[in-house]
Amino acid sequence: MTWRCLLAALAAALLLPASGSAKQVTALLAVGADGRSVNVGGGWPLLNEMRPLDAAAATRPDGSYLLLYPLMEGALPMQPGRYYPASATACWSWSLLLEGCLGVAPLSAPWPGIGDLTLFSSEPTTLQTLSHADARYTIPSNASVAIELALLRSPLARPASHARCAWRLDAKWQGPAAAARPRSLCLRAKGISASGRLYPLSRYITQWLRTVG
Repeated sequence: MTWRCLLAALAAALLLPASGSAKQVTALLAVGADGRSVNVGGGWPLLNEMRPLDAAAATRPDGSYLLLYPLMEGALPMQPGRYYPASATACWSWSLLLEGCLGVAPLSAPWPGIGDLTLFSSEPTTLQTLSHADARYTIPSNASVAIELALLRSPLARPASHARCAWRLDAKWQGPAAAARPRSLCLRAKGISASGRLYPLSRYITQWLRTVG
């Protein structure tokens, strides 16, 4: 593997602010259609098993899938992907479109709990636009993916504070569940709130969301 290939792969996987220092892969989340998730491990070796740099492109897979979210320090997502267990194919795309598909070699260790997750049978629902006042956030990006992941993991939500919202986000969604996603979000210190529920985000992400857009 050449350094040029490695740098190209890293550039495709990361969309960080200039001062970003989160570079370690701390977790790889497998997320099911009902919002439950399993942390299957961390580190670059595990991620490289799922997106090998020297793998040939695979044909677009059919069937059901799980969503994969590599996380860096501060729980900041990297480029997400779809994992099709039946064909051992992973497709990586910031927009979660069915592209960037690679054949995955047999994993070096089993993923405990992954068999209990509900597979997706339809297209994922993602952000189309995200704005605060007159400022628009980049879509897709680490920040937008972090919000998508937080709302997807609905089993982790808890009652939200009734305090006044100081940082309102306006969201427009696309996908089969777009009508059910909240169009008005409140950025709080510990996450995103909507309809009386707080969806956890790390303090690193909530602070960063106040500086971009």
